[in-house]
Amino acid sequence: MRRAWQRLNELLEALYRTRHRRALLAEQRRYHDALMLMVYADALGLDNPMAHHMMELKVLLADDFHDWHRRTGLDHSVLDCTRCC
Repeated sequence: MRRAWQRLNELLEALYRTRHRRALLAEQRRYHDALMLMVYADALGLDNPMAHHMMELKVLLADDFHDWHRRTGLDHSVLDCTRCC
């Protein structure tokens, strides 16, 4: 009986994850895009009073920059500080 409840629980968890995965991934992508915009705002010409705090994050997010600028509609990187295309 315990095994049957465990299998039912696993099935319901898989169903929940599958059903809402697309929405959760889209929400995660929106938050990541907002973070990337905040980090690279000064390089895009937007005034960012926290730019000196974002310098450390540029190194960590450099690998994601190419995917981000392609997803936001930029065919080529417009930044002088980061060349990826």
